[in-house]
Amino acid sequence: MTTQAGEILSYNGEKTTIATEPLKPYLETRSDINFIFKSTALVRGYIGTWKIKNKKLYLISLIGFIENNEKVDLNYLFPNKKEVFADWFSGQIRIPEGNLLKEINLGYASVFERDRALNFNKGIWISDDTIYKI
Repeated sequence: MTTQAGEILSYNGEKTTIATEPLKPYLETRSDINFIFKSTALVRGYIGTWKIKNKKLYLISLIGFIENNEKVDLNYLFPNKKEVFADWFSGQIRIPEGNLLKEINLGYASVFERDRALNFNKGIWISDDTIYKI
């Protein structure tokens, strides 16, 4: 697998690329949704944009591809919603930071100087850690 295109998170007033797929647990509950393979760098078939507001994680934008190469947006998953509280997500959002130390063309395996890990429980930000590699 090629290095994957990261999703986007608005965090501390800046947009950053994340090495996590917070929408995946939700999609695993929806057998009626089937994004298609778009490229080797976007095997999941979509890119989400996220923000943290009042310590809660929200999906605010989505660009995805379904059968017949049709492009869809947030309305495809969540009709008439401008943002969606991600209460399905518990775990870490990994934000690679600093210089690239080792490029590994496999998913999100490349190694950076440090990773910031934002910890969530049912969509609520509970803590963060910084892991230094150098």
